[in-house]
Amino acid sequence: MTAILVVPSLKISGGIGEALRLLSDISKADVLVLSMWRSPHPMESPAPIEHLSCWKPVAARAPADLIPLFVRFAKWRRQEKKQDKKLSTYIFTHYSTLPLALLVPKQNRIFFVQGIEWRFVKNPVVSWLLKRLILASYRSGRIITANQFLTAQMQDAGLTVASEMPIWASSIFKMHAREHRDIDYAMVLRKGEVKRLDLYRDFLAQAFANKRNVCFITPEDEVAAEFSKFTTNVLLRPSAEQMRDFYARSRCFIHLSDHEGFGLPPLEAMGAGCVPVCRDSGGIRAFLQAPLSSLIFPKSLPADQFFAEAEKLLNDAERLNQLSEEVRQAFDIGLASSLKARGRLINTLT
Repeated sequence: MTAILVVPSLKISGGIGEALRLLSDISKADVLVLSMWRSPHPMESPAPIEHLSCWKPVAARAPADLIPLFVRFAKWRRQEKKQDKKLSTYIFTHYSTLPLALLVPKQNRIFFVQGIEWRFVKNPVVSWLLKRLILASYRSGRIITANQFLTAQMQDAGLTVASEMPIWASSIFKMHAREHRDIDYAMVLRKGEVKRLDLYRDFLAQAFANKRNVCFITPEDEVAAEFSKFTTNVLLRPSAEQMRDFYARSRCFIHLSDHEGFGLPPLEAMGAGCVPVCRDSGGIRAFLQAPLSSLIFPKSLPADQFFAEAEKLLNDAERLNQLSEEVRQAFDIGLASSLKARGRLINTLT
């Protein structure tokens, strides 16, 4: 193999999507995806897939699964070395994959950093410990980051970044202006502490009370069932084309996460001229730069005031139309520059 992408599972998420895109950018055909767990709703892969287990990814059970998965990976590595004398490059994509890196020579380890993963944990003690373990792993190989924000975070931690492989939304989301937009607020809902479903619940309740037309996307059945009381416009695991058409009908995109290494959904919405209104989750600053940084609000802003700011924008048709054109132009410029940068840096992987 030339490159082996190690993922926790192929569950539907922006991070997994970008990791898979990394493989599709490699010109050589000899690539493989190695998945630790088996997702019940997997993403399509541009490369062959092998699984270390048939277990579903369950967060509470993951620590106990790691030991048998480590043993299975050791066996898998021995088999790979028998079949191919040329040692592959391994790309590790998530903190749950890092223990497996111990079985790969340091010169063949690449860590694709798409987020500050210890910030995904609320418990300060666990977060501190996870930070130490993650940074120790990163020091043992080459680091590729997904944007300037993450590069700066790695450098602040005293690490050397080999290169940036800039993430950007797919050109699929690029769409011409649409005169009539019948959806007021669009959003993507996912489980997880940092995703802040509690804030989305509050926002949706206020929008429902104000008779706003809302639509949300989610890859999770439980979330779709719970939040459907606020709207009949629910997209469960839609295609990229369906998402694009949904964004083209939407006026504003609401983003309420505590932390994102990048935050693809607001950017994808921008491709169709849907204006994002965001809490400052960090990574979104990679594409919401001045003057569009005015669309980012501090996390300390109370929920009712955030809703008031969104309503203020929604009621200002002239400013909203101007911003719609500006975010679409920013999307186009970023798409062109990211494609050039990815082309220059792809050889880092092999």
